[in-house]
Amino acid sequence: MGWALALHGGAGDVPRTLPPESREPRLATLRRCLDIGTAALREGRTALDVVELVVRPPLLVSSPVPLSVWCRQPRAILDPIHGQVRELEDCPHFNAGRGSVLTSDGTVEMEACVMEGATLRCGAVSGLSTVANAVSLARLVMEKTPHIYLAFDGAEAFARKQGVETKDPSHFITDHNIERLRQAKEANRVQIDYTQPMKGQNTQAPADDNSQTGTVGCVAVDAAGNLATATSTGGLVNKMPGRIGDTPLVGAGTYANALCAVSATGKGEEIIRRTVARDVAALMEHGDDALPLRDAAARVVAGAPRGTVGLVAVSRQGEVAMAHNTTAMFRACATEAGHTEVGIWTDADAAANGETVSVAL
Repeated sequence: MGWALALHGGAGDVPRTLPPESREPRLATLRRCLDIGTAALREGRTALDVVELVVRPPLLVSSPVPLSVWCRQPRAILDPIHGQVRELEDCPHFNAGRGSVLTSDGTVEMEACVMEGATLRCGAVSGLSTVANAVSLARLVMEKTPHIYLAFDGAEAFARKQGVETKDPSHFITDHNIERLRQAKEANRVQIDYTQPMKGQNTQAPADDNSQTGTVGCVAVDAAGNLATATSTGGLVNKMPGRIGDTPLVGAGTYANALCAVSATGKGEEIIRRTVARDVAALMEHGDDALPLRDAAARVVAGAPRGTVGLVAVSRQGEVAMAHNTTAMFRACATEAGHTEVGIWTDADAAANGETVSVAL
């Protein structure tokens, strides 16, 4: 028993030759978010606050304010759960918020979801082009409306009514993602973030490239045993306008109940078909045949086509699982028991010896 959290910044076929300038900023953000999340949990913040805090923008990566001081700020300022996700949303190195990839029209359409395990309350949004932190708007949908899911114009109107921070759409469009879209169009492909396009390829129809992803997510269990999850993404490079992925779909990319909390990443269409996040929970519910968290996560991920799925999960007992059937997954976790882990690739020997909670399948 005890608090625990895990977060991811996308899973995919990330080569071990990934240059330091691409690798280190992402790892630094994961470490920073892990520090923020663990500090908030030690301060007694709820799991829901922590997951939002982590996924939201990582503006504090370069913040001069000491973490111990920052974490003592009032909830209205800290808002921990959305904070974790919001930290990640504001990092241009991940495919969410500020780093969201572009549709075939050159626009951004962001989506996010949050869910609280004990109550099954949840909120989701899609098709956002001006909201600074989609995960925070998803939480407002959960807490301020009778609905679960708002999208496109309706979600943007709700954001304005709630007074959440908005930006001009150009704020979310980076030079890197403009170039990514150009390359994807040249190759006539729909691509997951980080993928190296196959220049010059000319196919009759775009083919999904499931090489790498940049969706961000966080799961947490607090000291009282409350579970929560949050996931945020910009989707696929060169996706059709209006395409909705697994992230905002409860039970697919995001799910939490009284047993566990799960956030998935990978190829959205495969995650939707297999209701990946909900299936992990379902395998833990089956009476005498119920599986422990790590086994349940491993079975679900192993059942998906290779190279398509990764996830992070925590249980009410404070267990952590980080599983992927891709070459790698940007991930981090920490537990009250003292285990801390930040990584990209999974070492088979370390996994076999129980030195890591990560499982590569």
